[in-house]
Amino acid sequence: MFIPHQPPPAERKRLKKHQKTAVQAAAHTLREEDSRCHIVAPCGTGKTLICARLCEELAASGHADRRLILFPTLDLLLQTIRVFQTDSAHAGALIAVCAPLDDLTSLGVPRAGNPDELTDMLTGLTHYTVFATYAHLVDSGNFHGTLITAHRNGAIPPWDLIICDEAHRTSGSLDKAWSIVHNDDEIPAARRFYCTATPRIWSADPTYAETLTPRENGLYLVASMDDPDLYGPRVFDMQLSTAISQKLARDYRIVLVAVDHPDLQPRLRRTRTARATDTVALTSLATAVLKTCATHHVRKMITFHKAIADARAFTTTLTQTANALDGETTETAHGPVPLRPESLWAHAVYGQDPDRFDKLATFRTEPAPAHLNILANSRLLAEGYDVPSVDALCFAAPKASVTDVVQALGRALRPHPDGSETATILIPVYLAPGEEPKDLLHADSFQPLYDMLIALSSHDLRIADRIPTTELPAATAQTPATTPADGTGQNTPQSAEPTVHLTPEDRTTPPFGPSSGFPEIVGTDGIALTPREIHHVMTLRTFKPHNTSNEWADMMRQVTAYWDEHGHLAITRTQAATLHTDPHRTDLHTWLEYQRTAHRKGELAPWQTAFLDAHGMLWNPAEASRDTFITYAEDCARDTGGLAVPVSYTAPDGTKVGERLRNYRASAKNHTIDTRLRTELNRIDPHWYPAWDFRWQSNYQTAAHRHHHGQSLTQPGDGRAYRTWLRNPGDHLTIDQEQLLREIGLTDDETVLTG
Repeated sequence: MFIPHQPPPAERKRLKKHQKTAVQAAAHTLREEDSRCHIVAPCGTGKTLICARLCEELAASGHADRRLILFPTLDLLLQTIRVFQTDSAHAGALIAVCAPLDDLTSLGVPRAGNPDELTDMLTGLTHYTVFATYAHLVDSGNFHGTLITAHRNGAIPPWDLIICDEAHRTSGSLDKAWSIVHNDDEIPAARRFYCTATPRIWSADPTYAETLTPRENGLYLVASMDDPDLYGPRVFDMQLSTAISQKLARDYRIVLVAVDHPDLQPRLRRTRTARATDTVALTSLATAVLKTCATHHVRKMITFHKAIADARAFTTTLTQTANALDGETTETAHGPVPLRPESLWAHAVYGQDPDRFDKLATFRTEPAPAHLNILANSRLLAEGYDVPSVDALCFAAPKASVTDVVQALGRALRPHPDGSETATILIPVYLAPGEEPKDLLHADSFQPLYDMLIALSSHDLRIADRIPTTELPAATAQTPATTPADGTGQNTPQSAEPTVHLTPEDRTTPPFGPSSGFPEIVGTDGIALTPREIHHVMTLRTFKPHNTSNEWADMMRQVTAYWDEHGHLAITRTQAATLHTDPHRTDLHTWLEYQRTAHRKGELAPWQTAFLDAHGMLWNPAEASRDTFITYAEDCARDTGGLAVPVSYTAPDGTKVGERLRNYRASAKNHTIDTRLRTELNRIDPHWYPAWDFRWQSNYQTAAHRHHHGQSLTQPGDGRAYRTWLRNPGDHLTIDQEQLLREIGLTDDETVLTG
């Protein structure tokens, strides 16, 4: 099959400063054979372009002629192909390994759907870029996908470079099969590059890799991208707060809803999620959305729903509610603003929606198709979709997953073409009159917001406390373009879009279609509530992320207690999980990682740095990783009798202790191991890097551990190799080996050796 090479693009985007830094840092690391590294950057800061230029940089120096780029979704795959076609030279032949897509034909990119087709396409080529979904890396339930099968058959050569987009999807127990991408035996590559906005995954769903809900002894952390053996060093790290300060991302406000009605408010508080069958919750949510959009001059909003039916029902209810609110206004700092938009575009979209691409294209259109544009989605836009120019988000079903929240937040924080600096996040937590945000710390009914803020905290260090302690004044509307904010005739960046104006004749005939009626809501007192009445009992409460210290006070107590007991802060994830802490707080191990990042970015106050210094904080991530591994090694030696454990040995939290020890033994052999680390490992087990055969030491360790615990040296289930070793530990042993055998009672006495 003839596959044309892609010509270099004529017009290309210029890399921004942070993108150049990321490309240079990654290229420097990946010029070495058998290298890995990863970057972390907020959504919307151009990670796809970074990947494209990294490929170009490495290919130009002869380090990456054969590239494989992996994605969790087909839509991300298509987006990236377009970027490579327009913004990357030296791409070579472009090939897709995925399900059939009409868009590939229009892009001129051939598709391989099985190992034979892929082999045929790559035969004779030396310079190519293959774009594939993780689903074609492996098949569900086994490791025999298109790519793995082709490699097992020896039909395709190793890759010069593998790029894993949305790399958090390859970690831990989340989609375990996808973690095979790290295995060089199954999918060989000279270099691996990982990029993500969410290097750790937290979720209220216990099937995910990491969880906010307690599991057995509290917070349970299974997987993380901080394993340098798996993901390599983090060569570039940008926090959301940094992106905002550099105008690479917009800041955001969080809007809550207060409801002053004795029946409606507690009912809404109980429901939490606007389901398709809950007319009360849907109408209240629609009213809150319309008030928020009017108050903050929102023209495009994405709403996130738990189910497809919920998203569809919401768009229907939104249209009905907008009609019902004809003539109603909401007060803002710049006067009353109509609740009913002059025109409305509202559609639901989901993963299997056959019209999703058309709807997304319409939603992206500028100028917008209507004065107010709402895209209601169910698990489609959370990851990787490029939907620019979004003013606001609404979490109709509050989330606790870091991945979902941060990826969704990225839809709104991309710089807006009109220059507006603040996005709006609506969370339907319904406050009662007089309730303050500080009450969220103590009320179970505020759990949706609490979980949301915990998830956001992984991406934005400014809300390290998770919960605001100060409420801002009433929400401030963006100034209409026709009414300069300063009275001088100069508009502020937030005032570039016009405010919706309704003329009297518009009020009776909604331009977005005839009213189909609105639902009647009857309270327990028998009084019917219409959308108008809901509007009159509903107000918005707004706060912004800011530095607070409630959590710092809690974590200071944990730091002090751990330091007093252990004399260091090299805590492992397993140890952190055993501490008696609020399961909705970040564990101490992860919190210390956050503080290292904050310190590196200059975001810690002097007193915070001084406190951690006084308790032995290691600010260098490499040093911290080393000292934490020493703690793992101590636990390993206590549990097994030493450090001669198999490569497969893992700590209870999933840390690959055996692999790390193997790598450190290799470093010791090459005389490249850190001196302090070697000293500590010698302290824990003088024979961790034995002068004799490692298998001999491993067998001896098993026997010695049993001997010291008063157990029989042979036990049911022992392998043949160990039993053979017991019968004959060796004929040409060193003096030290013979001494070790005598210490556990193994002498030339045949009865002991065969016991």
